Amino acid sequence: MLAALLAVSLLTATAAAQEAAVPEERRTLLVTVTDDKGQPITGLTPEELVVLENGVAREVTRVELDQRPLTAAILVDTSLPVGSLVRLHVIDPVASFAARLPEGSVYALWTTGDRPTKTIDFTDDTALVRNALQRTPALGGNTILDAIVEAGEDLKKREGERSAIFVITGQGTEFSNRDRFQIVERAKRLADTFWAVQYREALAGEQATLDMRIAYEHVLGELAKLSGGLYEMTVSAMGTQRALEKVSQDFRAQHRLLYATVPDLKERKVEVKVARPGVKVRVAVATLAER
Repeated sequence: MLAALLAVSLLTATAAAQEAAVPEERRTLLVTVTDDKGQPITGLTPEELVVLENGVAREVTRVELDQRPLTAAILVDTSLPVGSLVRLHVIDPVASFAARLPEGSVYALWTTGDRPTKTIDFTDDTALVRNALQRTPALGGNTILDAIVEAGEDLKKREGERSAIFVITGQGTEFSNRDRFQIVERAKRLADTFWAVQYREALAGEQATLDMRIAYEHVLGELAKLSGGLYEMTVSAMGTQRALEKVSQDFRAQHRLLYATVPDLKERKVEVKVARPGVKVRVAVATLAER
């Protein structure tokens, strides 16, 4: 009997030693947590969360609202076909949205009429947005997809604590010089999160081709999905105000989650579960450790 007990103890100790010998890695996830009405969830504790990585439960060691200062690029379609819509339905919502950025944020404003242009360099003065957009003439075709890359590369140079790209655009003729797959591959590493509002209002003399619609949806949708951001579509520019309010609300629901895992996994399929009824969780496909 004593020999059997000693054997079991030896096996247990050996298993524990082997488990302890497995190297451990801490990884950070960006997750958006809301209730069933889209309102931000607060007060989460690690005990309420579990990370499923390739189906294996991982321990959550820390979770907190992401309240780090933000470095942002705000991109607004100011092409000729949407000129009147921007003045009537877009300028005020964008100005209000900028004013709701987290405390300590800095932003750059880009416009896309004819060519991508940085209209306001990085500043914390959100009062400049309305006047800058009012003074920007409506020109040429939309270059929003090129602007995503150019603004993202400019944003990357600042290397702030966290970064985001916000896009507000119509769906007119697109004059990008890049393939939509190339845009996603380049842009996905240029900001922590990506958010877009697109209005699909029919424009006089303008009709987006199927290829154009696919390009918009692929780029805006993929970048939002990969980063854990949001892609909102509205039927008209009048819906911009409500869509941007939803983006602001969703942005405030972002959490940083730290969990324990093992290094060198070839693939990481990650889900996050929350032990609260009616809670929705959206996870950035790429973790911060991978960026």
